[in-house]
This record gives sequence, structure tokens and C-alpha cells, in this order.
Amino acid sequence: MTRIVRLAAAVWLFSGGLVAEAPGGGESSAAPKGGEFSAAPKGGEFSATASVNTPQGTRSLAFNLVVSNPMTIEQTQPFKEVLARGGQQMLLKVIRGTAQGKVRLGTLEFPVDLVVAEPDGDDIRYYVISSRQIQYEENLYGEESLDFPFSLLVVNVPEIGTGDGTIFTKAALYIDEEGHVRAEQYRGDPGSLKDVKRLK
Repeated sequence: MTRIVRLAAAVWLFSGGLVAEAPGGGESSAAPKGGEFSAAPKGGEFSATASVNTPQGTRSLAFNLVVSNPMTIEQTQPFKEVLARGGQQMLLKVIRGTAQGKVRLGTLEFPVDLVVAEPDGDDIRYYVISSRQIQYEENLYGEESLDFPFSLLVVNVPEIGTGDGTIFTKAALYIDEEGHVRAEQYRGDPGSLKDVKRLK
């Protein structure tokens, strides 16, 4: 069994509950109601407060997300074949540079490569995927973290009030036989978003 298969995630992203289990970590869940959009999903601009785990401890950072042209779950099905043929690195090559938005976390700003929107009753859940910056030491020593080339944000935006979300800083993505996409955080626990609100 390959390392990629052994690390298959316990994070349900699309068409199912969100169940996160990091190696050696705990488990959390939030099952969406699901459904279909009556029209093309809309993007927008959102703000929140992010909590991210670092070697120096947990940091609280300002968060801003701009989403343009999000996809539906049905439109993501071709990526299942991409993953089956070439794994994480082929998916990385396919989606990198598609410019579907941008994220600002503290003073850092980086582009968004893929956004998938899923209705959750009257609310919307966005799955925001970016190719993360690989560190020199990761390539030099061929570290296992190279199998986790993405950053993933799961952002819950309510119709009224504020929402929440989850931040996977180093993630591997998977799609199961039923079309569900799964992801896993590399070491430690994912970060979180609170007070998510739509600005535009």
C-alpha cells in the first residue's frame, strides 16, 4: 500500500458531512443539508477572524476572502480522473493559476486556484483550494509533507448573521468512488475561522 493511500483522509468535503481527523488528533463533524443551486452559485467578499496553529502556538489573524466564479459539485467530477491518473501533483498542475479569487491572512496574500460552492439550506458552504508554497527543506529532504501540496479553507456563510470555517494549511485531497472529496491535514489540528460575514 502506497503512502498516499495509507494517508487517505477522514475529511468529507462534498455531498456529505465534514469529518476531520488529523494523524494523532481528534475528530469533529458538521453535516451539511446539501441540495442544488437554482442558478449559478455567486461569489463575493468575506471577512473573518482566523486561528492558526504554529510551532510558536496559536495565532489569531485577520482574514479576508474574495471568491469569483465558484464551481458546483457536479462540475468538479473531472478532477476525480485527474487524481486517479496522477495523484496530488497532477491535480496541482491542473488547477494552479486558474485565479478564482484571493485570500489575505494577516499580512500574507495568496491566490485561490479553485472554489466549489455547495448549498446548505439557505446558507452556502465554500471549499477554497490553493496551491501552497513548498519550503526549500521539504524538497531538499523529500519530506512527507510534499504529499500535502494544498491549502484548503472550508467557509460556512449563513444567509443571516455570521458563520465559521476550518483552515487546512497543508492538505492532501481525495475523491472516493461515490464522488465525495476527502482531505487530510498534515500533522497537528486544522485551524479555524469565526465571525465569517459577507461584505459584498
